[in-house]
Amino acid sequence: MKRIDRKSYTKRIIDLLGKNEVIVLTGHRRAGKSCILECLKDLLHNSGNMMYLDMEDPDNASITTYEHLNTWIKGHISNSKHNYILIDEIQEINEFEKTLRYWIKQDGIDIIVTGSNAMMLSSDIASVFAGRYIRIHIHSLNYSEYLQFNSLEVSEDSLLSYLYWGGLPFLSNISPDDIRSKTDYLGSIYDTIFVKDIVTRKQIRNINLVDNLAHFIADNNGKLFSANSIAKYLKGKDNAVSSNTIAEYMDIICATYMIDKVKRYDIKGKRLFEQQDKYYFEDLGLRNYLCRDKRLVDIEKVLENAVYLKLKQEGYDVYVGQLDGKEIDFVARRGDETIYYQVALRISNEETYEREFGNLKLIKDNYPKYVITMDSLSSMINDGGIKVLHAKDFLY
Repeated sequence: MKRIDRKSYTKRIIDLLGKNEVIVLTGHRRAGKSCILECLKDLLHNSGNMMYLDMEDPDNASITTYEHLNTWIKGHISNSKHNYILIDEIQEINEFEKTLRYWIKQDGIDIIVTGSNAMMLSSDIASVFAGRYIRIHIHSLNYSEYLQFNSLEVSEDSLLSYLYWGGLPFLSNISPDDIRSKTDYLGSIYDTIFVKDIVTRKQIRNINLVDNLAHFIADNNGKLFSANSIAKYLKGKDNAVSSNTIAEYMDIICATYMIDKVKRYDIKGKRLFEQQDKYYFEDLGLRNYLCRDKRLVDIEKVLENAVYLKLKQEGYDVYVGQLDGKEIDFVARRGDETIYYQVALRISNEETYEREFGNLKLIKDNYPKYVITMDSLSSMINDGGIKVLHAKDFLY
């Protein structure tokens, strides 16, 4: 199977070693966490004693509790070398934190683990590790990595391919022409997330409701809505469900890392709104799989989702901007840096041009402002300091 070192992650992780904190790699299933852990195993192999435990390997099925894990570590630890403890799918070990909390306090030990389920995302993880952890979120391949994995060049065709199939690394092992196998693979990932991370782990009874919610979010990708508005919609379809239940189930879906909730930000008042959020998928292919019965993929929705993912992967906190009743697609903040983005498939239409640029012109501060589009003449436009970037250049 193809494996490429995703250096933006491995370098960052290596730079964080030696701080006596557990490094936790999180993200949805098959986003590439295991591959990154294997690359780290190879990169660090000559630096000390490598202890690698794959919890999906049947040979390790007997390690089910923290006591078993502690025994395994004691049997592999070195007293003369620096020790690296790497564990893939740590959540398969019951109360694993009891063992890891002890070993991370010892000198000469670094611990890196991966996890997929909701527990690895919740705020409880801070108390589980007594604050001694660093969480690194692993995303699906970005456009640049997608090109590398699939040996492609920057072009509108490769961009459209990325927007359609998304960035699950394993897809690069399937022939580009084998649409059925690619679709089946995406379906298998969704089914695994749905069954293992939602239904089984959370003991969901109303299975159809959760599945319908996932499809609803996919179809309304990038639109503002609330649990209350969904409850009203379902009531109109003779399927009465309380808004509290809707909110609970939506949080469960987000906890699988499949979908992100993005809050609205009042640009003038510098505050977050409490109602109506947007939702974006962590992988474009999974989103499109859920909308596969539609005649055409809504590229503009998917492009907006791709811009969101790019900003998240670059370490920005991302919000939906609101200003005097107008919407700014994204407010990206990182430290003292703030950038505003509008996303439009085409800006050649006068009405679209006026909306995208007009909304940005309402912002009176001096932070950078961009319009991201797939219009071929976009690089020639610079309106009042608002820069236009072609999507393939921005995403690359």
